[in-house]
Amino acid sequence: MIPFLKLIRWPNLLIMAFTQYMVRWFLLIPILNLKAHDLDYSLLKVQMTEIDFFLLVLSTVMIGAAGYIINDYFDIRVDSVNRPNTNVVGKVIKRRVAMGAHMTINIIGAGLGLYLSWKYNFFRVGSFLFISAPALLWFYSTNLKRQFLVGNLVIALLSGIVPMMVILFEIPNIYKAFPELVQSEYLNLTDALHVTQTIALFAFIVSLLREIIKDVEDYEGDMEYGCKTMPIVIGLARTKIVLATICSIVIVLLGWLEFQQISGTLLPENFSMSIYFYFTLFLQLPLIYLCYRILTAKGKSDWRFTSLMVKLIMVVGISFLFLYAHQINALITADVS
Repeated sequence: MIPFLKLIRWPNLLIMAFTQYMVRWFLLIPILNLKAHDLDYSLLKVQMTEIDFFLLVLSTVMIGAAGYIINDYFDIRVDSVNRPNTNVVGKVIKRRVAMGAHMTINIIGAGLGLYLSWKYNFFRVGSFLFISAPALLWFYSTNLKRQFLVGNLVIALLSGIVPMMVILFEIPNIYKAFPELVQSEYLNLTDALHVTQTIALFAFIVSLLREIIKDVEDYEGDMEYGCKTMPIVIGLARTKIVLATICSIVIVLLGWLEFQQISGTLLPENFSMSIYFYFTLFLQLPLIYLCYRILTAKGKSDWRFTSLMVKLIMVVGISFLFLYAHQINALITADVS
């Protein structure tokens, strides 16, 4: 069981599930509660049941797990150089068992996604997503990850889609369930959409950052087997500059969000300044330190640390929604009192 959990990268899967539950419980539901309070319309709520939403998260996690399995299946030779002590396929877990697990988990995950897409009138887009995601992960493992930047962008794009799935399933069905509010223009969920898009963009950029860092970690094995990853094509020094630039872009984007917070154009005007300080202390300063560690990194242990730090920054960024929900609940409480 432990080797299998290592194979499917269970901490990464937990982050995926955490992200989707955060968007549901600490973004969409609080916003609906605020609008229900403002409209004095208590029936306004999310349309997916908790069981169905669990199945949506399970579908996402299973497709991700299958992607990790097939990645290790095709990377046996490369991993024998990059991480000889941690790869399990071909050692603890037989190759045919890994392939069987990949196919079974993929079919169940995609099947759940297709069922939910049909049930919630999302089949046209949902079927595309739940079929193309496993296909992209397969082609990533067999070919794309060995090409310059293409594989990195694919994984970053799929990471950005994870939080968007919650909104894509819910908003159209909420509008359909309350047509009288939509027609009267009292119900507008663009704020929920914009915040989720911001989270998706954050996930995309940070995932791209981590994928490039992983390519630096795997430089030796990738070089030996003819991969064309960024550090191999442009060199380690220039890759460091690219990574530092990506960090700077995230810092600037967070600064733009802080400006929006002050001006009240993205978040409600009476949100407290705690959000401003959260971005500064828990995201921008760690990103500045991460940039420093990237530029001064030398060995694999340094790059392993930066990879772990990027993952932590991603979790902290998603955890901002705890504060977001608290601020919305404070608005409701203050209005009631």
